[in-house]
Amino acid sequence: MLGEDVRTHYELDAVFDYHQHSLQVTETVTYVNNTPEELVDLVMVVEPNRWSDSLHLLSLRWQDGEAVGRYELEDDQMYIPLPASLAPKATLVLYIDYRLEFPEIVPSDIYRPQPYGYTGRQTNIVDWYPYFPPYQTGEGWLVHPHWGFGEHQVFETSDFDVSLRLAEPVENLLIAASSPAEQHGDTYTYHLEAARTFALSASDRYDLETTRVGEVDVFGYSFSFDRAAGQEALQNTADALQLYSRLFGPYPHPSLSVVEADFLDGMEYDGLFFLSHGFYDLYDGTPKGYLTFIAAHETAHQWWYGIVGNDQALEPWLDEALCTYMERIFYEFVYADDTTETGLALLDWWWYYRVDFYAPQGPVDGSIYDFSLFRPYRDSVYLAGARFFEDLRSLIGDEDFFAFLRDYALQNQGKIASAPGFFALLREHTGQDLDGLLEQYFQSIR
Repeated sequence: MLGEDVRTHYELDAVFDYHQHSLQVTETVTYVNNTPEELVDLVMVVEPNRWSDSLHLLSLRWQDGEAVGRYELEDDQMYIPLPASLAPKATLVLYIDYRLEFPEIVPSDIYRPQPYGYTGRQTNIVDWYPYFPPYQTGEGWLVHPHWGFGEHQVFETSDFDVSLRLAEPVENLLIAASSPAEQHGDTYTYHLEAARTFALSASDRYDLETTRVGEVDVFGYSFSFDRAAGQEALQNTADALQLYSRLFGPYPHPSLSVVEADFLDGMEYDGLFFLSHGFYDLYDGTPKGYLTFIAAHETAHQWWYGIVGNDQALEPWLDEALCTYMERIFYEFVYADDTTETGLALLDWWWYYRVDFYAPQGPVDGSIYDFSLFRPYRDSVYLAGARFFEDLRSLIGDEDFFAFLRDYALQNQGKIASAPGFFALLREHTGQDLDGLLEQYFQSIR
């Protein structure tokens, strides 16, 4: 296999026991060395190993069927020395057999809620397969330790073929996924190209609503007691999808699913995202709330995380600050003429409720490891980050601002973007002096 456009491919054949909260998986991964270096070892990220007794590795084999004789699995990383170096553009195949016992999702006042696992109402099969992180020329594999908040993983775009078979029939079961399913009895098959991740969520308590934006099917999964809020989340997602496709370039996948999460957080994956049940519970029949603006935020991650990747641990502002500002864009375009019950424009309400109320301070470009508490992290990266983009837009003007973001999405499609590249491209789109603004918000530039 040769050629610059060949992506790593994951074939995942799984048997899912919904009631026993387990998954039996045979994974075939065809890895492509798209670096200019010969590789002498491999690193795979294995997130389920972070939970006690969740991952049971049964076998690890090379393409010829021979067992991998040496490897080290510690925390969420697996190190595999190669018997012979892997040349640039060459491929190798690994077969991995494992069983997952999903952990219970337990609420915590200290740590960020975990999407991976099960509750009494849903099972979330996310970050569930061993995968290859990006390899940086001259530096090595791009892996980071996990933290109490924020995302630590970095993903390349890959192709996925997934087969999910039920161990036994489950009445009223619905499965949300990163791509549409072809269902044959109790077997669901999925295909997804050029994606960072593949995620699923299953429940026998979901209501399903659907709509369509151009050629994209939009699916909304909510619990039956939150049906009205589920319809609102679906509409918000469809509106955001249509808006961002027009402003920043087409959405690349055949479907997008918004799923009510049985945990208190939102979380993005390619083709699917979660919205906390808390947002649904607080829905008051208006777009004035977390349900609406976080739906806009998570939809934006399909561009700023999915289409354009970044190092979420060291440069989280590149997706989180930008997606927070996309909430502002959403209210500006979708609810331009709407007001609150007191006559305040919804956009002005958003600025006060979402950003200004917290008087955010701190550098936008901190890593997740620079913060010991979530509130300072959110205020600096998300909220001060939104202020940066507002000030940038005011400085360079709407025409250059939107042209820059569209070009940024186009030039970085399928890549891992970085701050230096972001700023270099920005300077190509404006003749304004950016130094003062960047020094105000970015510690690395002061």
